[in-house]
Amino acid sequence: MGLINPVLYIAILAALIAGVLRVKRERNDLRVSLLPPWLELKSFVGLGIPIGLVLSAMILAAGVEVSVIWVYAVSALMALIIVSWQFRLLSPALFMPAAAAVLYALYLFELPLPEWAALEIPEGLGTIGVASIVMGLLLLAEGLLIRWSAVKKTSPRTVRTPRGLKAGAFFTKRLWFVPLFFLVPAGSLEAAGGWWPIFTYNGTSWAVFAVPFILGYQLTVVHDLPEQIIKQASKEILWLSALVTVLGVAGFWAPYLYIAAFAVAFAGRIFLALRTRSICRQSGYYFINKEKGVMVVDIIPGTPAEKMGLKRGEIIHKLNGILVRDERDLYAALQKNRAHCKLEVLDHQGQIRFVQRALHEGQHHQLGIIMVEDPMRNFSSDSA
Repeated sequence: MGLINPVLYIAILAALIAGVLRVKRERNDLRVSLLPPWLELKSFVGLGIPIGLVLSAMILAAGVEVSVIWVYAVSALMALIIVSWQFRLLSPALFMPAAAAVLYALYLFELPLPEWAALEIPEGLGTIGVASIVMGLLLLAEGLLIRWSAVKKTSPRTVRTPRGLKAGAFFTKRLWFVPLFFLVPAGSLEAAGGWWPIFTYNGTSWAVFAVPFILGYQLTVVHDLPEQIIKQASKEILWLSALVTVLGVAGFWAPYLYIAAFAVAFAGRIFLALRTRSICRQSGYYFINKEKGVMVVDIIPGTPAEKMGLKRGEIIHKLNGILVRDERDLYAALQKNRAHCKLEVLDHQGQIRFVQRALHEGQHHQLGIIMVEDPMRNFSSDSA
């Protein structure tokens, strides 16, 4: 079953490593770690599992049948992508057309498989056409996971602008485990070795075979709040999912539409990724200190800044009645009144609001604001 597929364990290890590397980067960039190292692993085994079970019920009810060699091809591609550390390529619209192309080439040129594989390429590649429908459903899962999971707890970081200035940015890099169950011809499983429960209907035997699909997403946002751009990307992928699924279903009556489904998915997903990347690069840097005040890149959980209701993307205009334009001004204003902190803040709409809070001894050093570090003075990011 899916638990013996090595791609699952490769992905678990990758999720753990991604969490450790993120914590290390946060400490290098911000001198403080905001999120625990197991965040990526928790996301990996989270929403993808119930989504996969719902999709599996639909697949089994429709009697979708795949070949074992197709499972092997898709699993091998996912493993290679994970090892290459390019999580952005773990979209079903990218690795499934690639797997279909490999199997079609084997079928078209009648290339033999190694004897140790003990598998046969299905004549006519019927399951490859069915795979286009599965691809559409997995694109649905990808869109939902981006919207419900990737948008949460994005990691702040610092980047260099073309002018050499420091700017804030947000980074998300996630893996998701989406288990799908298929019907597989019993004979192909016997040839591959192992034991599976077999059931027979009208003289034909099948087994229910689990495939651990690994989906991924990776994005750095510099021009806007990450929630907005990630939700827009999710919406576009959901529309692509609907189009690909319709083409795949229509392929039952017009087989050439199977090819169209793979082509539309592959080209469409690349177009959407390049479009998002272009928007991020051409819209300038939002998280950078401005004349109006100090940009709040993020808030450290459990600190006075969080309790005052400060949010990422807001601008601190005045502190204790003193105009602040950089980290040095902010720190100096905090020293004026160590027992109380009153902020004049510009929200996301540019409207002024006031927040204040009494500070305990030492809290003026740990207000909890992550901001763009002042290059003129070497304060730590959490010193305010």
